[in-house]
Amino acid sequence: MEPTCVTESSQKIGYVVVVKREEGYVGGYLCVNERGAPIEFWHTTESPIKINRLQALLYGKTLMPELIGRHITGTLLSDEHGEPRIKPSLLLIKEEAILHGFDVPGITLILIEPLGSSPTLNDESTCQCITTGAGEVVIRWNQESTADVKRLIPRLKSVDVLEPFERICMLLDELSGKGLEKSKE
Repeated sequence: MEPTCVTESSQKIGYVVVVKREEGYVGGYLCVNERGAPIEFWHTTESPIKINRLQALLYGKTLMPELIGRHITGTLLSDEHGEPRIKPSLLLIKEEAILHGFDVPGITLILIEPLGSSPTLNDESTCQCITTGAGEVVIRWNQESTADVKRLIPRLKSVDVLEPFERICMLLDELSGKGLEKSKE
């Protein structure tokens, strides 16, 4: 993994994307300042993770939270010695497995889903529909983060919370060579 941009900023928001590719699972972590400008970017495109049958049997239902939450997301947010990189106060995610598998004190996790993609607002104490710069989205979080999330909701309402996810996906495509294939078409 290699950084692409490092600057300082007071408000740090992190975004993590993990995608399944033919070669395995890859992830990207983008930390931005309050204006959305990149502070840091890390990726795992050089080392995609494939799941074999023995792992699937061994881990059962815990496989995806362990793989995506602990292993990939944990690796993206830590250096080669396991120490935290630039630590965001808020980490926005699109994969539910991260919500159940990643737990770092001081980082509030919020799962962002476009309205209509989530089944229902099943638990209003940890799920809410809000209007952001990206339109209406559903946000979900772990119960223990409720106070932090309520404090951060006004901040989320003023930004396009979905655009950085698209940016990471394009970066992952570019880094894995898929961006070159698309530009030739």
